[in-house]
Amino acid sequence: MSDVDKQQRWSTWRRNVVDKYKGMPVERIRDDLRSTAHPFSVLMEHWHGDFNISTLIRNANVFNAERVFYLGRRGFDRRGTVGAHHYVDLNHLSSIENLLEFSDQYTLVALDNNISDCISLTDFEWPQRPLMIFGEEGTGITDTVLDICDHRVSIPQWGSIRSLNVGTSSGIVMYDYVNKLYAGKRNHLSPTLGIQNDTY
Repeated sequence: MSDVDKQQRWSTWRRNVVDKYKGMPVERIRDDLRSTAHPFSVLMEHWHGDFNISTLIRNANVFNAERVFYLGRRGFDRRGTVGAHHYVDLNHLSSIENLLEFSDQYTLVALDNNISDCISLTDFEWPQRPLMIFGEEGTGITDTVLDICDHRVSIPQWGSIRSLNVGTSSGIVMYDYVNKLYAGKRNHLSPTLGIQNDTY
C-alpha cells in the first residue's frame, strides 16, 4: 500500500462518523442515510449570517432528516458542522419564491418562542412530512415566511431568558419529532436497528 493510499485510508477512518460508516466513501454514506431518513426536513433563514446554521445541519444529520434547506445567503461557516454537511441533502434557497416551490411537499411548522398563537411543543402532534422552520438568532422567523406556515410551535421554558439558542432549539425539536414518531409505533424499535422508510 502506497503512502498516498495509507493517508487516504487514515483520513477516511478518522472522519466524524459512527463505526458503521468508517471506511465507507461519502456517497455511499449519503445513499444509506437517504434510504433510512425520517420523513421530515428542516429550514433555517440565513439572511445576515448565523453560526447556528452549522449546528442545525449537524443536528439534522444526527436525527437523519430527509433534507436541509437554508434560505438567504449561500455562504456559511462549515466548521461547526464537523463534517455533517458532507452527508446531508443540503439545499440553498435564494428567495421566498424558491421556498414556495417546495411548500406543497410539506406541512410548514414555524418554531419560535417569541411569536403569538403558538402550540407548546409538549402538546404538539406532528403532521405528516413536516418542514421545521427556524429563524436567525435575534431576528427570528421573518413575517413573510411566518405567514405561509401551517403551525406555530414554541418550546416550554422555565428560566428568565426569553428564547433558546437556535442551534439548541433545533436539536430539541428534532428529538421531539423522532421520539414521538417512534413512540407512536406499535412495535417500538431502536433507531440503531436501521428502520426503513416503508415502516412509516
